[in-house]
Amino acid sequence: MTAKLKVPTSFAPHRHTVLDPRSLGRPVHLLKDFASELRSLIEDLFRQALNRRYRAGYALGEIGIEPAGTPLPPGAWLSAEHRPGRLSCLLERSLVLSVMHYRYGAQAPQAGTADAAPAETSTEERLTGLLGQQILQGLATRLIDTGPAAAAVSFAPALRLAPTPDAWLIRVPVRDESQGLDSTLLLAIDGAWMNQLLREREPHRAATPATTALPQPRELAARLPLKLAARLLQTEMPLGELMDLKPGAVIPVSLKATEVLVDGERLFTASVAEHQGKLCLTSFTDAD
Repeated sequence: MTAKLKVPTSFAPHRHTVLDPRSLGRPVHLLKDFASELRSLIEDLFRQALNRRYRAGYALGEIGIEPAGTPLPPGAWLSAEHRPGRLSCLLERSLVLSVMHYRYGAQAPQAGTADAAPAETSTEERLTGLLGQQILQGLATRLIDTGPAAAAVSFAPALRLAPTPDAWLIRVPVRDESQGLDSTLLLAIDGAWMNQLLREREPHRAATPATTALPQPRELAARLPLKLAARLLQTEMPLGELMDLKPGAVIPVSLKATEVLVDGERLFTASVAEHQGKLCLTSFTDAD
């Protein structure tokens, strides 16, 4: 008797979880809370400025946040500069025309006819700038969170500037069933703003109880066989000043972002923090 062995012609590829280095030591999982806060903010804006006043029916869908490096859709982006960086927004024209219909009685856009829309008018341009300014100012207020600084958020009128290359992209679906509108409001938060947002949302960790067993350095080395070198600071000085140094001399330095190297290659920058009398690295970001 002959047995036949069936050999599969293909195998399902083994999927590995790819870790994003931008998430190392950063509370990116808390961005879902920020998305909920941002949705409430924009809902209030649409409700007070449009839904109640003009009996519009705008509703928001689930907000999505995409990390830096995501291709940014082309279009007439509006941007505003406010410390520490740039905030941008892009209103799809179908949304602007829909608002014009409620505010000025302009012809409502028909689904699937965006390409046949008339040329942009000065009224439409001013309305786009007004809506963009309100949205960006609200976004900055939410990023600063609360306190006197949030109440004082104000910047010059938004300009037609594209977001920075390191911007994180936020997609806000906007719908109005009465007009058949299915549009998207796009927001872009540059890397400096996002770093501040994540730092402010880092949980305050309580001191580790003495009874808790901490992993030993050798155990950690076995799990992470890469050697990280932190270059705390580097300074240059003339050879003459170096030769004149004596015991007790002081070299003025300032500690900023720390360079993290692997086998001599600069891969990340990180912040230096103190924990139980020891220096630690946190808030890793990609090196430029």
